[in-house]
Amino acid sequence: MASKQIKMASKNSLFEKMMLPPGVVSPFGLLNNEDKDIKVYIDKEIIDEERMCFHPNTNEKTIFLKTLDLLKFIESIGYDVNIVEI
Repeated sequence: MASKQIKMASKNSLFEKMMLPPGVVSPFGLLNNEDKDIKVYIDKEIIDEERMCFHPNTNEKTIFLKTLDLLKFIESIGYDVNIVEI
């Protein structure tokens, strides 16, 4: 898939698929996606960063993870990670 075909989910779609409102969506929200029908894309420009940080499905805290650990987590819950140039 070309990165030009990637689109951000709507507010309603985010809640329907991840049970999360805009502003707190993170890779951890994939745990809520029972249908496993979300595609995961990470920008090629940031994939080589040692760490990434996200809100853990609340914007009151931030968690820092090694990028390799994040990729392992995403794959361990049944998702493929697609690296794209945006």
